Amino acid sequence: MSIIGKTIKGYKIIEFIDSGGFGSVYKAEKDAIIYAIKIFREDYVLKEYREKGENNRIKREIDIMKSVSHPNLIKYIDNFKEILSGVPSYFLIMEYAEGVNLRKLLNQKSLSEQEAINIFAEILDGVNSLHSIRGENEKTGIIHRDLKPENIIVNNSNIKILDYGISKIIDYTSITSTGEVMGSPRYMSPEQINDSKHIDKRSDIYTLGVILYEMLTNNLPYEYSNLQELYQRIINEPPIPPRRRNIAINNQLENIILRLLEKQPYKRHHSVDELKQAILNTNGVQQVKKYDTSINLYIRLYNEKSAIENFSKKYKEKINVIFPINYRNLTQTKNILPMLHAGNFNILIDPATIRLAYSAQQEVKGLQELPYAPPKFNVVTPQYLSDNQKKQEYVKQVIDEQAKLSPNILVTPFHYVHNTNAPATQRRNPVAEWFDLDIKLIKESVDYKNSINDYKELPLFAGICINSESLLDQTFKADFLNIFSALDCDGYLIYVDNISNATNVTSLYHYIDTLVNLQTFTKKPVIAGRVSPGLGLGLISAGISGFSTGTARFESFYEDLYKEATDAYNMYERYYFPELLGTIAILRKNPVKLKQIFDAIGYCNCHYCNGKQYIDIIKAPNNKLHFLENIHKEIENVRKLPKEDRISYFIERIETAIFNYELLSNVFKSSDYAHLRNWKNIFVELDR
Repeated sequence: MSIIGKTIKGYKIIEFIDSGGFGSVYKAEKDAIIYAIKIFREDYVLKEYREKGENNRIKREIDIMKSVSHPNLIKYIDNFKEILSGVPSYFLIMEYAEGVNLRKLLNQKSLSEQEAINIFAEILDGVNSLHSIRGENEKTGIIHRDLKPENIIVNNSNIKILDYGISKIIDYTSITSTGEVMGSPRYMSPEQINDSKHIDKRSDIYTLGVILYEMLTNNLPYEYSNLQELYQRIINEPPIPPRRRNIAINNQLENIILRLLEKQPYKRHHSVDELKQAILNTNGVQQVKKYDTSINLYIRLYNEKSAIENFSKKYKEKINVIFPINYRNLTQTKNILPMLHAGNFNILIDPATIRLAYSAQQEVKGLQELPYAPPKFNVVTPQYLSDNQKKQEYVKQVIDEQAKLSPNILVTPFHYVHNTNAPATQRRNPVAEWFDLDIKLIKESVDYKNSINDYKELPLFAGICINSESLLDQTFKADFLNIFSALDCDGYLIYVDNISNATNVTSLYHYIDTLVNLQTFTKKPVIAGRVSPGLGLGLISAGISGFSTGTARFESFYEDLYKEATDAYNMYERYYFPELLGTIAILRKNPVKLKQIFDAIGYCNCHYCNGKQYIDIIKAPNNKLHFLENIHKEIENVRKLPKEDRISYFIERIETAIFNYELLSNVFKSSDYAHLRNWKNIFVELDR
């Protein structure tokens, strides 16, 4: 039977508003003032109130609730019992608040970070007022117990919190007997699920974490198919990281949310005051920056001290180098860094974190000396770095160790996300775990760098390492671009497994397309890690900032590199032929192939080869210097071209190289230069 139009104790019921598990809410009017009335059936009113009459603990609790006065809390006006349609019912009269509840607001729009913070700050003010009121238990104040978006009214960024203390007047015994759930399961803390009668204000603090998570991601922290699964996940499993749902989320805000959602109450913020201070200390506003995307080559160093030093005396521009941090104390490499610091070099330190995920690192002295290397008989895994504090310590050590070597660019810790040592199972996706870990490490690196005055002006590049085949999956490729483009780094150093002359045309196309798109849309420099010089020239012609390669070595990245403790002996030197757009393996002891090529296409006339016999040209110091002069000259040629002409220039270079290979049919099979035809197909497509 409808009660609209009825008057009960002077309150005229004028409109139905909503109903929940324990009662209904109506709009009412009395003395020209609008109120909201919550009506409970008596079987939901606490047994103590029914049995002991007016002089009971619950009456005292209600009187305390009625004394609450705060602009962000709905005011409780009156309460009474009345027979309604023959059913004893309990009436709670409240201030009426204009606006929409937060649930409807979130359904209507996605909140900006600043909008969410503004609303959340007012929610915190209201909850803090509740927690500060001395109730029957002076230590706890009033615990809301049922915070959720439906209980938060928003009106032009002003908020009112509803239903605080309502659970105190509900009979837990009657709920248990009817099978209904006390509270809102999706917003319950682990301790509220386990024992809802014995919780403190930190349960509300957990719930605030769920609400903030939802405000910033439009999702909940857990996916579930039924109530029991939800409870199990809340009690036992970590929440889905907010960054998976909103890659642009401020890292400090994400850390706050993750702390709020800790399983153990002591690990959360201890008070709403503490939480609000943490929220207000976050800074989601970033300065608009311009990034240096000029074309650059990065030489990956090993034991090339004499060659690099010799070349730098002749070459007037800055030389960019990548120095692996684990070489810093090795006998054959430790003298390189002083030379670099004394000369005209830009230094990027490879933190060697990729290698720490493989057992072979235990046999490499330079890796084991790193302060962030895992303990003996361990490797780095997502589980090893599962604790947020451990991630932050790992980041600190990786950045600090680089800084000790005075680099010009810092690199975030990163790992090979398609690590084959951890196969997928029905319940586990290691790729997602590694991917998620490295995203978090990038965000923590940004925060740490910006917190240290000596590091603030240094560019920070995000290290990334993935499998080339993954980019064939359009969803993965889109996620990759969406996620990494949103990160607050200054550039990208990207290693992709199995990019070589043997890479099939489809994989290579998506690799190039991904790198070009990342730089195009972020306007940040992208460096392709460990590629051949010929492909590197193609990449910078297509639009990325740079590439790294060795001095006629380190021309590709593949995972097996890190499954071995040492490099196998190589009986070949690789000699760079600009005319063939690549390096060719030449036997050190019998370099007759070098002579055959020279006889067909002409001898090199660079500063280091001109006038020398082929037997001397191929010797290691000369070969490296020849490479350095020629590759820098070629990069300068690309730099001078207008951007719109660079791809067509590279296509011409490919065609010339194919022509020269065909002249050398006595030396090469057609399969030896099939990659050039693939390159041409790709770059013609890119040039459309």
